Amino acid sequence: MSLKKLFENCYRILSNVGFWFVLNLFAVMAITYVHTFTSIGASKSWWPDIYNLVSSLLVNGLVSFLFYYLVVVLPDFRKQRVIKANLIKTYRNIKTDIICQIVFASQKGGRNDLDTSSEFIESLLDLKKFKAVFGNGRESNEGYYAFANQMSDRTPEFEEIILNLNFLQKQIEYILQNYTIEDQEAFDFLKRLEMHMLSLQKTEPGYDGSKALCGFLWQICTGWNLIKGYESQDPIEKLILEI
Repeated sequence: MSLKKLFENCYRILSNVGFWFVLNLFAVMAITYVHTFTSIGASKSWWPDIYNLVSSLLVNGLVSFLFYYLVVVLPDFRKQRVIKANLIKTYRNIKTDIICQIVFASQKGGRNDLDTSSEFIESLLDLKKFKAVFGNGRESNEGYYAFANQMSDRTPEFEEIILNLNFLQKQIEYILQNYTIEDQEAFDFLKRLEMHMLSLQKTEPGYDGSKALCGFLWQICTGWNLIKGYESQDPIEKLILEI
């Protein structure tokens, strides 16, 4: 472990209220044990005054920690849990609508084998299922090409996808401002994702202009990663669940 990582871990521990609560609790137990079960209390004339002073301070500290937990920590924990649950739900809704637009655009592109039922759309949330449905194809009206070619024009599907990316960017912005993210890598990932969303919102239709957009949608719908290849979980949803 590097020295920098060691200092970061020490800082994280020392800045944790729970650590100081446990330390305070052990101190109360220790001084009570010494006073009750050892000979110090009976043999030292100064001990009763020290014991009364220290135990009073420690007990008051425990009461303060308890009030802090009830007034600050517990409400904040509930808020954080609600924010995270809402983000997961919202992201899945956004992704479902994007997949729906991909299916609609693919049908316009010549694919007659796709279903528009809600059951079929929801089944495409599974990364392997989406890849199986859109991964094959060499002609312009096959596989993912049927969708990508429709992004050459400002179609209703194109506009709807851009709108959903705007919704996603707003959600990420809200999370970064209102949710406590202790992991630096997770924070950096979300910040890069927010910047990428802002960039994709400026996408213009066209063969070259929409490449980045189509590539990003392929990544989140199939779990594609340039470093690891195809993963078993949507990288964005995975990160949301872990923060």
